[in-house]
Amino acid sequence: MKFNIFRAADGTESAPAGTTPVMSAPPVVHGSAPVGPTKIAARDVSVFYGEKQALYDVSLDIPDKTVTALIGPSGCGKSTFLRTMNRMNDTIPGCKVTGRIEMDAEDINARAVDPVLLRARVGMVFQKPNPFPKTIYENVAYGPRIHGLASTKGELDVVVEASLKRAGLWEEVADRLHSPGTGLSGGQQQRLVIARAIAVEPEVILMDEPCSALDPIATAKIEELIDELRERYCIVIVTHSMAQAARVSQRTAFFHMGRLVETGDTEEIFTNPRERRTLDYITGRFG
Repeated sequence: MKFNIFRAADGTESAPAGTTPVMSAPPVVHGSAPVGPTKIAARDVSVFYGEKQALYDVSLDIPDKTVTALIGPSGCGKSTFLRTMNRMNDTIPGCKVTGRIEMDAEDINARAVDPVLLRARVGMVFQKPNPFPKTIYENVAYGPRIHGLASTKGELDVVVEASLKRAGLWEEVADRLHSPGTGLSGGQQQRLVIARAIAVEPEVILMDEPCSALDPIATAKIEELIDELRERYCIVIVTHSMAQAARVSQRTAFFHMGRLVETGDTEEIFTNPRERRTLDYITGRFG
């Protein structure tokens, strides 16, 4: 289901008024064309935390049905950029975002856009698993219920089962759906969070180091899941693991000191980067 993310001044939903402004020409991209059509287009995006600038004029196309990895040393701006795509930065006092970000040719920062509905279309998975203090069933059912995607218990049951199956968790929890989600292992909790995100049928899934708190076995399961999910969703993942970026992504963008240095096909970025800073980072000379 595709949410209408626009709302009228009185809070009701409505179509955006007027025509969508024409964006500037797309940035020069190293490597071949994106795997899928562009889902999200960022142009000259800068982010400020008070007087401090964290991101400088980032222009990047994010293709659909593709995993795009954002890599770079700590503090380089990759997580900040990730949060611009579902307006999570709106929740930070003193944060200001300039530039333009479009999803399906709609400006996500327009006044008419309802950020709650935007976040239903653009799901988020954080570094540390954060299941609600509810049952496994209620964790997954929560979103569809509040967004009116399921009106009966039977409909919720179908959504919960389908989402858990898609997240590769159904067989492990089918007999304990009414047990606390916080009682699952770390890897299972992260897959539960992913099931919760996809239960509202998002179009984009943002992942901020989703495996950094997991052991190698749980990490492998999450990576397998990411590979399966990309057939249905646009996925953007922030990772510090070069090996993980190489395994799960088709596109890679390298950030350094708040700037986008280079972007292209993952294989080309890791085997034939054009920028010296990219080479130095992926070979471990800094970062």
